[in-house]
Amino acid sequence: MDAVDTRASFALDIQGLNSLKKGRDQGEQLQAAAEQFEALFLHQVMKSMRDAVPRSGLVDSSATRFYESMYDQQLSTHLAGRGLGLAEQLVSQLSQSASTGKTE
Repeated sequence: MDAVDTRASFALDIQGLNSLKKGRDQGEQLQAAAEQFEALFLHQVMKSMRDAVPRSGLVDSSATRFYESMYDQQLSTHLAGRGLGLAEQLVSQLSQSASTGKTE
């Protein structure tokens, strides 16, 4: 069975977590989960950056905030798919602790 590419997926895909478990070995599952964590981390960073910028009354509406949030989610998924290094560090750290049996 072919592995599903989580880097090209839609950011709001609810079924993405279920696809992590299907048809993959433990290493592929770990890589996919690390990539999704990287996307989530990037989204939180972008959300914090947006919250830090003062808003003017002209473009500040609930619709604007909604679409900015959707854009930030999709952009964070795209950036994580390109790889910033966080996912690779998580995989190497978790692979080492899994192979030695540590639960730190």
